[in-house]
Amino acid sequence: MSRTAGGASALYSLHKQCEKLGMMAVNELKSYTESNNCILMKHRFRDSKLIIDGCNLYHTLYFTSHLDQEHGGEYDAFEKEVSRFFRNLRECAIKPYVVLSGEDDISDKMFGALKKRANIRIKKAHSLSRGCPRNVLPILIKTVFIQLLRKLKVPFIQCVAKADWEAAALANEWNCPVLSNSTEFYIYDIKGGFLPLYRFQWRNVTLTKRSDKKFIPAKLFSVEKLCSTFSCMNKQLLPILATMLGINNTELDRGMFPNWAEFSVSAEEIRYVDGLLRWLSCFEGPVEVICALMGCIMNPDNSATVIKALTEGLQVYSLAPSSIAKFFISEKTQSRLPGPLQSLPEWTLKPLAKGKLNSMITDILATQRIILKVSVENFQHCSSNLASRPIRQVIYGLLQCPRQKNSSGDDLPEAEVEEYDREGLKLTSFRVAAVLPSLAISDLHLETLWETSWHLRLQIFLDTLGVSQVPERLHVLPSLQLAVYVTCYWLKHAQPEPRPEFFWALLVGLVYGELSRDPLTEKAVPKRLKNLKSRKEETPLDLEAAHAYSQWQGSLRDSICLSQLLSNPVSEPEYAWLYSGVLVHAVTRELKKGVSPESLLARAPQARQLYQQLREAVELELDDDMKTRLRAGRERPSDSPAGEKCADDLITMFEHLMGREEEDDEDPHGRRKKSEGSKREDEMYEQTCSIRTRHRSRSHKTNPRAKKYQNSCWE
Repeated sequence: MSRTAGGASALYSLHKQCEKLGMMAVNELKSYTESNNCILMKHRFRDSKLIIDGCNLYHTLYFTSHLDQEHGGEYDAFEKEVSRFFRNLRECAIKPYVVLSGEDDISDKMFGALKKRANIRIKKAHSLSRGCPRNVLPILIKTVFIQLLRKLKVPFIQCVAKADWEAAALANEWNCPVLSNSTEFYIYDIKGGFLPLYRFQWRNVTLTKRSDKKFIPAKLFSVEKLCSTFSCMNKQLLPILATMLGINNTELDRGMFPNWAEFSVSAEEIRYVDGLLRWLSCFEGPVEVICALMGCIMNPDNSATVIKALTEGLQVYSLAPSSIAKFFISEKTQSRLPGPLQSLPEWTLKPLAKGKLNSMITDILATQRIILKVSVENFQHCSSNLASRPIRQVIYGLLQCPRQKNSSGDDLPEAEVEEYDREGLKLTSFRVAAVLPSLAISDLHLETLWETSWHLRLQIFLDTLGVSQVPERLHVLPSLQLAVYVTCYWLKHAQPEPRPEFFWALLVGLVYGELSRDPLTEKAVPKRLKNLKSRKEETPLDLEAAHAYSQWQGSLRDSICLSQLLSNPVSEPEYAWLYSGVLVHAVTRELKKGVSPESLLARAPQARQLYQQLREAVELELDDDMKTRLRAGRERPSDSPAGEKCADDLITMFEHLMGREEEDDEDPHGRRKKSEGSKREDEMYEQTCSIRTRHRSRSHKTNPRAKKYQNSCWE
């Protein structure tokens, strides 16, 4: 199967998985449109504006690209996939405009549904940690995606709340389609139509037969086409369809209504939707439908609930001019904000729209509650989010400053934020105090936070993480300073305390990312690291490593949010290259065999120097006890100069024999297979590991207390 066909197949299989796992209503409506070629029509899409549901896009791109999930994510590979997507759009003269949701609907009406989704994510992450395939997005994926949009110069806006309505209204205003997988776009009356993402074959850019113009094969849905198949049914009845099916998160008891399947003449799997549409098409408008439904309901209490739900649905799907169109022209921020968000400080609106502020602050400011994302981790331990809670507490404090006073002029008790996080396998709420940083002077105000001096904002950030500014003498690159600060914090706050191998592997991963992200330095990446990253091993997930790295990513996520709130006093790195789960876990496995980090970077002086700089910068912030524990894992006979020289000599000898060539062949099916030279390299490397392992075994015999000491420190 070709890569193109495989990509299209993956998109369609993802859609089918979503059908099985999603709500029944979503399944029914998608299945109905799929079954009718008059409704979902083939379309050659090119030379047009396109409104893209951003959140839906990064979900789909990540899952259909078969990128790593259980090890914490492959952000660098995700960057390449996103870049390819927008490059293909450009080849077809398609002008994308990405619309991202902020935090989910902050109303109390939606909060129950959000908690259900969070519980489902916990169960999925737990299953994935035990080796069962599930779809769980890495926790930094939205942050990485937004930065990529900026890097690729793709126009985008991050709305302050849910963005479906704004995307539909903008598409209607510009007379162009929306690209998404959200079922709600089957209901909005969009003049340019709706392109289901799972039928958008963006990998299969095609050349027209009679010209040199390119297009993307797609399927186009039109409300006009849907209604025309039912004797020109009134389009205003579709919001009632959405409410009856529960698409807009209403939960009406279907038992109150007739069995709509009895009105259908279609196949079994689509009878319910087909029957309901046929029934609706018998009425002139919404008023007549509501009156007819009231005649079916016996309980007056149920009647009031149904009328309220149907009325709200009619309002939700009624389109008006978009409030975000002007942002794409003149960067004017949204004019219509949901009630609770009208209190947002004016200065936050543009950074939020540009993705320069984390959207979590809208929940905190408006409702004082937040649902935290759960990672693939060790579920026998406490949530990995606990490690970074002190950072979030300072974020909460800054968002509440200055502290409110009572009528007597005294400070009111510290504000609290309700955090929803896992406890075991259940979502639980915790009251978490907002903490003002010690440097927060009395006249520090949220409204003028970005106007305070750079030195004060930097010091607040450093004090929160409990670190000092990296000394210039260490020559740590600005692109790695944030990672250094986060690593220092992680080593001090993670529970259980990270093993030395986890720390070294993390630094090796940072070296790999820093050198790989720039074509000018990519050649300096050691071949051994490239091989480790590309090697596919069927090994059980190391839960201790997964938990430790989940805590590191959580600390990075919250540090990024704090830095953004302080107007980035620390240089913003390229987030996609800070962490590669597959590589870091592979390096951890090698280190556990007795290989030293330096030998993995052998014959690569630039990589080795960068590793030494990072390690020295981190260890400078640690107390003597922690340094001793980290070095205890390093001081093995295999790491002695003689042992190190032995490893380097083996690698040097091999590189000389192979002429530094790295050749791979392809089998008839397109899969890559190792050349004989690559196989011999692995054999040579295994000899190196064997030498180190023997040294380690002898050290345990000559010093029987060594193993006991190691166990007491790390287990």
